[in-house]
Amino acid sequence: MKLLADRTGEQFLEILERAEDKVTVQFISNEGEHKGKPFNDSLSGLLLAGWTHRTTSTAIGLSRFKRGYLEDPHVSFALHQLFPLGRKVKLPCGDVMRIASYANTHCDGYYMYLKDESNIMTRLKITPDWELLPLEDLLALPYYPAPRSQAEMDTIDEFDRWAGGF
Repeated sequence: MKLLADRTGEQFLEILERAEDKVTVQFISNEGEHKGKPFNDSLSGLLLAGWTHRTTSTAIGLSRFKRGYLEDPHVSFALHQLFPLGRKVKLPCGDVMRIASYANTHCDGYYMYLKDESNIMTRLKITPDWELLPLEDLLALPYYPAPRSQAEMDTIDEFDRWAGGF
């Protein structure tokens, strides 16, 4: 999988086909899911617009995990990013458990310790069909600064007069 990332590192394009400078790309999520339709562009144009080649990401690691790669640094990176401590996951059997350890690599796959509702720990092999559930914690309200003082307002007004509205 060949990826391009935008300047923020939050959006990815997968290079589906490449012929010289002409590429067919498609947006891809962190989980490796394709979004939208493939489109054609020039690689030089994408690079000029700020896209850069990406050698590792959760999308690459998860796609390798789904293909059965073991003891792979890309997969380890993706599993650590996608399954953080304390988050809940829904298992294929329908059980909901909380993640109690990071993914550990073994010769036959990746394992993780999970806690059920009664805090009993279980060691399970991770499969691609585990579903990460959203956080239950409420988000903190944004911080609002104190109202501006008269001295701050005077400084702003003085700058506006000097700048002439620009």
